[in-house]
Amino acid sequence: MIVVLDEHDSPFHLPLVDFHTHIGRVKIETTKGASQRVNRPQDIINLYEKLQYEIHRRISQDQSKYYVTLPKTEELSQPLLPVVQRLLELNSTKGRGWIVDHIVCFPFNDIFHKKTSPKFIKSNKYVRHQTQSFDFSFRFIPFCRVDVTDEGASDEVKNSVALGMRGLKLHPMSQGWIENIVSNNCKEVLQTAGDLSIPIIFDVPNKGVAVDITKIADEAREEVEYPINVILGHSAFDYNSEEIFECLGKDGMFAETSGMRGKDVEIYFNNVVKVDGWEEKLLFGTDSNYFGVLQAADFITFLLSWKFKELVESNGSDINPLTAAAKILGGNALRIILPSWIQNKQDPSKSRRSRSKGYLTDLSLLKSNLKKILAEENTTGTIDLAKPENKEYSVQVLSIGQLDRKFSYILETKDSYQKIKLSPISNLNRISDLSIKTLNPVELVSKSWRRIPRLKEQTFLELLNGGNV
Repeated sequence: MIVVLDEHDSPFHLPLVDFHTHIGRVKIETTKGASQRVNRPQDIINLYEKLQYEIHRRISQDQSKYYVTLPKTEELSQPLLPVVQRLLELNSTKGRGWIVDHIVCFPFNDIFHKKTSPKFIKSNKYVRHQTQSFDFSFRFIPFCRVDVTDEGASDEVKNSVALGMRGLKLHPMSQGWIENIVSNNCKEVLQTAGDLSIPIIFDVPNKGVAVDITKIADEAREEVEYPINVILGHSAFDYNSEEIFECLGKDGMFAETSGMRGKDVEIYFNNVVKVDGWEEKLLFGTDSNYFGVLQAADFITFLLSWKFKELVESNGSDINPLTAAAKILGGNALRIILPSWIQNKQDPSKSRRSRSKGYLTDLSLLKSNLKKILAEENTTGTIDLAKPENKEYSVQVLSIGQLDRKFSYILETKDSYQKIKLSPISNLNRISDLSIKTLNPVELVSKSWRRIPRLKEQTFLELLNGGNV
């Protein structure tokens, strides 16, 4: 997360979730011949290591442009859970880039995607393998990808979610159905994703595609009782058209921000602030490695500038600009991505359960599911955190272990948000008092591919048991 100082010189924590990155290898044809674009989890972490210094450089060089000040360079970026940093310091290359808390990633249109039917089975497996290793699973959130025209596309979505993937990426242009977005094939996949309570991010190259996506999403929602959350990737690369903001104003529609640079950001916000609830509609993304540090820095520093603050205030909004920034940079993403342990306990083959805003509403069912992944250790600890401005995110879940052998903990805010209590689920006595809407994905640690399996997992549990967090 990013730590800045507000007008009272008090630390303000901005969660950062990158909602758009790729992992894998994609073939590129150029006039000079064929090559491959490669992106690995470590490459994305390295991007954020550079980004934190770029943000600090820009604000420090011209403080007059910004309504926040910065702490020391080493205090600008901190992990959401300090114990994670302590653990990953065992591997210095993985313990970098703490400016980012979570990274959503999905396959490229890669060299494996046509090797199976339906497509992307191998690609999705590769992303899972990369992101569910112990070193990376603290921050990476894997999304699957399918071609909606394939027979069995919906089954691949269900299987991917059952194996720990937590969202869906669709790319109409790359898969050749950009002229047929409004179709039964697309609608079926959207409804499948909605039934699994996972968000869907589309690659959107222009406003015409955005309009078609919004239309088929509306049609899909009319036939079901559960929400379908759809994200317009790149905000359609169109920052002035009324059609884009009309799409964004509809329920269940969000926009992701990768690709904006320089003046694009200011132009976009001059328009988007006219959308009702705009601050809860936007999701930060980089589209790494198609875009990089400079574009990400342009966007983040604008949210910390006087131009943004004055724009928010002149729009008649009573929202704190830093709170708006916190939602855009990470809070909104955490709100629409379900904790994996809720997703994994849903059986896609069974009838649909009652849901409200994408979350399970049957508390007795929730309690039953919690017992199935009961932590064996009878331990508690506390984590000291500064007071978060946005109090919506007060209860979080920390899961450790493989999908079939998971230790789960509840994080509860205590002492006016100055401390958070870490409790095994077995010790949570007031489950009926929880608001399901406040549950956020914090950490998921799946299988370890190291030669000495579970060594780091055991180290992590020892830190928890000792309460030294």
